[in-house]
Amino acid sequence: MKHVRFLALLISLTLTTSAHASAYTISSNDDGVTEIYTADMDAGTLTIKQGTETTIITDIVGHAGQTATTLVRFNGGPALSYENSGSNTHFEVFYTLKLKDNIPLIDCIYSNIRNGQNGASIRKAVCNLKKILSSNYQDTAFRYTDAWIEESNKMSLQSVMAEPAEAAVTPLGNLGNVLVALRYDSIEDLMSATPKTIASVAGKTYVVTLGNAYLVYDADGVTASALDVETDPVAHSLKRLTAIELLQVIKKN
Repeated sequence: MKHVRFLALLISLTLTTSAHASAYTISSNDDGVTEIYTADMDAGTLTIKQGTETTIITDIVGHAGQTATTLVRFNGGPALSYENSGSNTHFEVFYTLKLKDNIPLIDCIYSNIRNGQNGASIRKAVCNLKKILSSNYQDTAFRYTDAWIEESNKMSLQSVMAEPAEAAVTPLGNLGNVLVALRYDSIEDLMSATPKTIASVAGKTYVVTLGNAYLVYDADGVTASALDVETDPVAHSLKRLTAIELLQVIKKN
């Protein structure tokens, strides 16, 4: 029990919030058409320009208590970053944006969540959402993240806190015949939220990355379609692996 309380305290102390200028712009060139996204942190507005069309969405960016919503570049395109450091469960969710017929849509959500109960990381994504962007856009993620957190509550990481420590593995899900999971080899991996992403099939395990990787689901939240591996943590650049590609990588290694 002392380990759990200490872990919760440490998680709370290590949470951070990003800082941004009052107003800043990110541009995107999708299919040869330039889109300009401008966030005004003081006014709380997001302005999107494409050609002669301008869309302004209010109450969508800014800081409120221990939550922050900012406009960022994610995997080469615009996204909203929602971060909540106000609870033991640390939320960092990216909402990727796209325009269709001049209507701003949420295409994907990428979540990097740390369970406040046991410290387990949850790195999952959902794509093909096609949700119209509005001021209550955060609710789009909660349908999925609430279920993921509840599922991760059942996972035990006690083995890495034992003496001697033993590795703990927390499954993310199956991509085809491959089990994708996070492996904590030490208490340091747990405290710093830096588990390895591993993939296992037919008794063989392959370390995919030491950084972030997101198991990507279709909009139903049930069917995993890919594994997006982060190749640049600053730009949030991703390399997508399908089930077949991941299986081939495991066999080669």
